[in-house]
Amino acid sequence: MERLQEAERGGSMDVDFLIDRLERYVTEECPRFLGNRMVNEDEVRSHLSQLRQAVPSEIEQARHIVQEQDAVVDSARREAERIIGKARDEGQRMASSHQFVVDAQRQAKMIVQEARQTADRLKQESDEYAFNSLSSLQAELTRQLKVVENGLHRMEAEQEGDLVDR
Repeated sequence: MERLQEAERGGSMDVDFLIDRLERYVTEECPRFLGNRMVNEDEVRSHLSQLRQAVPSEIEQARHIVQEQDAVVDSARREAERIIGKARDEGQRMASSHQFVVDAQRQAKMIVQEARQTADRLKQESDEYAFNSLSSLQAELTRQLKVVENGLHRMEAEQEGDLVDR
């Protein structure tokens, strides 16, 4: 009951919770008749409707992860551009004096190289984070879909058994 209240306060119900509730309904709340479960079709449809409403929030979470990745990549690109711009400015300033030209070029190359390495590292980390997050979400959604399919198959088998018993 606490999980129901917690899920409802969040604005959308947790898919795991909804699957658990549907499974509990089928396995514990539905009466048995001649070895088969008797299910209320409206109740099952209500559970499935709530699941359909909850899945888009899981998809929205995946979109949010991708947006976060894009933000990290954009931030890294802006930082690299800032560092490169700083290196160019510094190089131009130092180029005014011939004595500093060689030092400025060397320092600018180092700054550019460092900026590129930082940008590459940040992009790699954000790609890895997004891939891992999306992979976890995909695995969870696949698992949840299998639970729903199993419940539906069980219900179909029970309904077929009811028809045979008649």
